[in-house]
Amino acid sequence: MPDSKLYPGEQIFDDGTNESELIPAGFSTGYKGMFRSSAQADALTIPFPDELLIPESDWQGMIEEMEERKTRVSDLVNQAGLPCKDQGQTNFCWANAPVHCLEVLRVIQNQPMVILSPASVACPITGFRNNGGFGGDALEWLIQSGVVPVENWPANAIDRRYYTEANKLLAREFKALEWFNLRPRNKQQHISCLLRRIPIAVGLNYWSHETTDYEPVWLNGQIGVRSRNSWRMDWPAPGGMGYYVRQGSKMLADDLVAPRTTTAS
Repeated sequence: MPDSKLYPGEQIFDDGTNESELIPAGFSTGYKGMFRSSAQADALTIPFPDELLIPESDWQGMIEEMEERKTRVSDLVNQAGLPCKDQGQTNFCWANAPVHCLEVLRVIQNQPMVILSPASVACPITGFRNNGGFGGDALEWLIQSGVVPVENWPANAIDRRYYTEANKLLAREFKALEWFNLRPRNKQQHISCLLRRIPIAVGLNYWSHETTDYEPVWLNGQIGVRSRNSWRMDWPAPGGMGYYVRQGSKMLADDLVAPRTTTAS
């Protein structure tokens, strides 16, 4: 199949990419890395079912069909005008990525577009400290408590004034209802999930960063994943759309949480 077309400003990160260049000056990350013991495993884990796995031999054909029909997650998101996240100077990438998954799911489910506040998830977890964390922690909060729209809690506001009973009640309208926790560095689960148009919040140990994977791509004869960062629309290049591609070992993730459906509101 021909190579997937890149979006304006989109760049490819692969085994030849210098990891020291992945965090530009002025940008924050915050993912702690998946080094927790098995005793700390999340009790809410739901594995990706074997019956949903897609054989590798089908990947190219499915990618080509999605691109031709413009039914990729990025096509739907672009049509809706959903922007990427901007975590500012917070260390809340691990909350931005799962929260963005819910925003994307709302688009996929034909719900009204609502921009949601990562701070409303991260702050109660960290005790209102600007600390790093794990995508699984944010997902657990999204399942149990939900997330507040930015109109009611600014995206990066680490401020207890917004942790009100009214906002706690409002957050219940924006919860994750179904989800998967994928095996670390498992390429078949990773790609199968994306081919089923289920966005994934992925934690990357080498980057100390968490980001939102949208869909598989095919470039230079190999599979890759298109992802969207929480570093504004003009990253990795001015005039871009917040997209970038990972290939090779850079594609493999250490923490993968995938909300599958979200509350209708």
